[in-house]
Amino acid sequence: MFLIRAENWLFSIKTFLAGMLALAVAFWLDLPRPYWALATVYIASQPLTGATHSKAVFRAIGTFAGAGAAVAMVPNLVNGPLLLTLAIALWSGLCLYLSLLDRSPRGYAFMLAGYTTAIIGFPAVDAPADIFSLALSRTEEILVGIASAAFVSSVIFPRSVGPAVAGRVALWIKDAKLNLNDALHSETTALGKSHWLRLAADTTVIEGLAAHLGFEAGSDRRMLSQVRRLLPRMLMVLPEISAVSDCVGELSSLGGPSPQAAALIGRLSDILTSPSWTSGSALRDDIDARIGASLQQASWRELIELNLLVRLRDLSELLDDCEALAAALAADARSLQAPLLFPIDSRLSRIHHKDRGAALLASATLSAAIVICCLFWILADWRDGASAAMMTAVAASLFAAQDDPTPAIAKFALWSATAVAVAGVYMFFVLPRIHSFETLAIALAPSFLLFGLLIAEPKTFLIGLPLGLITASAMALQETYAADAEAFLNSGLAMVVGMTLAAAATAIFRVTGAEWQAARFVRANKVALAEAANIKGRGGEARIMGLMFDRLSLLAPVVHASHEAMPDAMRQLRAGFNLLDARRARMALGPGPRRRLDAALMRLERQFERGLPLTEEALVALNRALQALRADEGRDRDALLALVGLRRCLFPTAPPPSLVFSGPPS
Repeated sequence: MFLIRAENWLFSIKTFLAGMLALAVAFWLDLPRPYWALATVYIASQPLTGATHSKAVFRAIGTFAGAGAAVAMVPNLVNGPLLLTLAIALWSGLCLYLSLLDRSPRGYAFMLAGYTTAIIGFPAVDAPADIFSLALSRTEEILVGIASAAFVSSVIFPRSVGPAVAGRVALWIKDAKLNLNDALHSETTALGKSHWLRLAADTTVIEGLAAHLGFEAGSDRRMLSQVRRLLPRMLMVLPEISAVSDCVGELSSLGGPSPQAAALIGRLSDILTSPSWTSGSALRDDIDARIGASLQQASWRELIELNLLVRLRDLSELLDDCEALAAALAADARSLQAPLLFPIDSRLSRIHHKDRGAALLASATLSAAIVICCLFWILADWRDGASAAMMTAVAASLFAAQDDPTPAIAKFALWSATAVAVAGVYMFFVLPRIHSFETLAIALAPSFLLFGLLIAEPKTFLIGLPLGLITASAMALQETYAADAEAFLNSGLAMVVGMTLAAAATAIFRVTGAEWQAARFVRANKVALAEAANIKGRGGEARIMGLMFDRLSLLAPVVHASHEAMPDAMRQLRAGFNLLDARRARMALGPGPRRRLDAALMRLERQFERGLPLTEEALVALNRALQALRADEGRDRDALLALVGLRRCLFPTAPPPSLVFSGPPS
């Protein structure tokens, strides 16, 4: 249970201490709204020191940018309420759009720049002449909170990102071995599928954690180079395991592997299940000897078996590389003891997919929500409408990256209402009895320690965050006690109404959901496959595959919405590699085989470009290309195996082709 986890208690205590430090400094500096410093601590603090520093840096940058935008907009547009509304709405939407396209920690600065303008700008409409002093005060209060969170995270039992990354990598490798062993034995149970999804999703989690390494001093920054070499190899393991599973399944339907191949499979299985990892060097030597056999009279079964052996050799190299890099991460080693085996750079680059359409929809939804809330504020002449508009911008921004943000925003609004009630208890029953900062800290401790525990646990994060953030804001702590029940209720109601409007607008305008997003990833991959099949293409192979890999990682968390999406994406990924392999190998072919291969690739390119299901003509073209390829002392082996893999990816249920390698093609 999260309440008894030592690391959760440590985070909660540190966050509370940082909050009290921020509050004390804000009181000492005589800032107008010291409670903003306390609220900032609870939104900026993270369990890991590097993540806290990262969030602090980009939150500071976003705050400065947002404050500057508010100072520029409010005095010039305050006499035109609709123009000011549109300006802030469009600015917030633009910032959110840029944030969603940049999935690194840097994207947080863009989002902050957007809703900070709303936080500062909307409350200033009644006193536009004071906008600069108001923006300066809000910035100072937020910076005090940021600095306090970063300071406490660094000096009191700091938790480094490095060990967290190393631990995640070790678990990932363990899951990869289990998944590969399942594939070797044709295991397709629900457990195996859950392992598969975890492998795909965890690569994104590890990359996200590793992005914070650069914000920690000392040895953890040296780990970045190791992680950057490790991540592409981890990703490459996924389609290789999928190809092994496919080959083993096809061989089973054709009578099973040969005794020699079965022995090699058994040896790899023994390595995978061994308590300690042993190098696969000897196994690879034996696999290479088996692969070197002539393909002059190879049958379809033998081609599938050869494809399997090539995949096993690649996986052996990849897993050896992953183990070596994981050991270096765990030991914080500056360099590896031996060179890496698998040549990854020419096959895959780490590049992020940018879904501009989805980002535009999310940003337009945010802008629309702000406009709707402001129109209600203006038409109703609502005194606390600024608080509602401010919280609409915050709530619609915080969860915009989710495929369906509505449930999260609604939950945030529900627990914000609870936080307002908690703040009311403090304001009217507890604070009147407080006469010193020490007693204030003691009074706040039970609630805010609980909020910290809830924030520390991912499953309860959406409960703890609004409780900590809104309770601190709604209490409106000042150096001297002052309470107005009517103002408190109006302000609390406005915040909850603003979040509710954000949820309603999101539900209306973002009706797409995870299934729509999954379909967009699959369609984008078809465009990439058309590019991979283009025989006139030059370069860009690593970029194409990097984008397809990234879409696979993004698809894994939403695969529940479309049960066929993950298999389709994995087959597309394998098809992409096979298309590029075939395109590279075509120049070594004779004129006859090259014409057949080019005809097959051009037909596939046209069908991928149209986004339609593959036709029987494409299968016939692949079969003709397979028939035309003559394996003479390995000259055509790469192209032949690429076509074998491509046929299995694109037509997994088609019966085996009739292949006769009787001599050179005419």
